[in-house]
Amino acid sequence: MDHDRFNDLLGEVGADGLTDLAQRYSYVLPDDRSLSALAGLGPLVEVGAGTGYWASRLRACGVDVVAIDQAPPDGERTNRYHARTVTWTELIAGDQTMLTRYSDRALFLCWPPLFSSLGECLAYYSGSVVALVGDGGHRTARLRGLNESFKSMAVFPVRALQPMPGVAATLSIWRRTVL
Repeated sequence: MDHDRFNDLLGEVGADGLTDLAQRYSYVLPDDRSLSALAGLGPLVEVGAGTGYWASRLRACGVDVVAIDQAPPDGERTNRYHARTVTWTELIAGDQTMLTRYSDRALFLCWPPLFSSLGECLAYYSGSVVALVGDGGHRTARLRGLNESFKSMAVFPVRALQPMPGVAATLSIWRRTVL
């Protein structure tokens, strides 16, 4: 399904349909501005890549992305956020501890689950740029150490499929200030 058809479907589905779309694609829709901003940061390492939909869209734009998820939805382990399904692109099974291998890439996290271990990513990442799609800790994990070691460089609105009412979902880009 192409991106335009995906956007058309949003107008046709109810709350249960949004959950189904989020589980098959992503909890946040990639838009041209977000994809362009991320492309400018590449190469990327995405942790918690889910179905690989963002990585797939970024790769289609020519971005070099390493996509990692603890339990790829087409793998052996059950993914509690995505139903068993074919992924949109190649994913590596692994967690945030793999970030020690990718300090030469910008770190990308899209809608990291609130009570997941993804909030600990910066303990393993020594690179200089973080791109985070989230809502400041309402429905997404807060990255421990982000405000202390990084400075916000840009913030863009994004469209979350299941946002917290009254809370904006954003793509924020951060640059390391403390080594």
